[in-house]
Amino acid sequence: MAKVDVKCPFCEQTESVKKHGQGKTGHQRYRCQLCHRTFQLDYAYRACQPGMKEQIVALAMNNAGIRDTARALHISINAVVRTFKKLSPRCVTTLPLDNLQIQLICEVDEMWSFVGNKKQQRWLWYAWEPRLKRIIAHAFGGRSKKTLRKLLGLLSGFNVAFWCTDNFSAYELLPGKNHITGKLYTQRIERENLNLRNRLKRLNRKTLGYSKSAEMHDNVIGTFIEREHYVQ
Repeated sequence: MAKVDVKCPFCEQTESVKKHGQGKTGHQRYRCQLCHRTFQLDYAYRACQPGMKEQIVALAMNNAGIRDTARALHISINAVVRTFKKLSPRCVTTLPLDNLQIQLICEVDEMWSFVGNKKQQRWLWYAWEPRLKRIIAHAFGGRSKKTLRKLLGLLSGFNVAFWCTDNFSAYELLPGKNHITGKLYTQRIERENLNLRNRLKRLNRKTLGYSKSAEMHDNVIGTFIEREHYVQ
């Protein structure tokens, strides 16, 4: 008799997978005795099919809105929203930049956006390393010293030689001897601002695409930054 090995999608083992009854739709369920997770190979609901969550996130990373994604993948809007709410992006790079022998030059700037309507502003603050052409850390909040302190806390483990910013008053928190101000020194981060606005609908100045909650706003933008800048 022919034998078909079923691989666990969570731990990728085959010997520990056993049948585990049937689901409500009649599809065979399996249970991995090693990681104690249950799963199906076939799903009646399209949004539960393997690889669907990766497609949802990939579309969001390429300027697609929630309704755009739902139409393209033929799934419900709620399925897209649930996927975004489960995202938990990092706020600081995981690349090995915290070596004390490496001195960073950080250009810092803030980007305007909003949640729900333009009166509810949500600013993205981030630090850009022009030589590495990478974002080192980011934070969300108001256009205030409180959010800047949050960003500086994320950067506390790095050896930053110079800070380059514009003349916004909140940057008075930065050490004066290492702080350079002026538009001339923030040209590269301003160019990255344009890249972010082109790639992410939620950072666009027009009200063509926006989040209705800060959680969704931060998760989608944070996941984009994490994928593009924080991991290899």
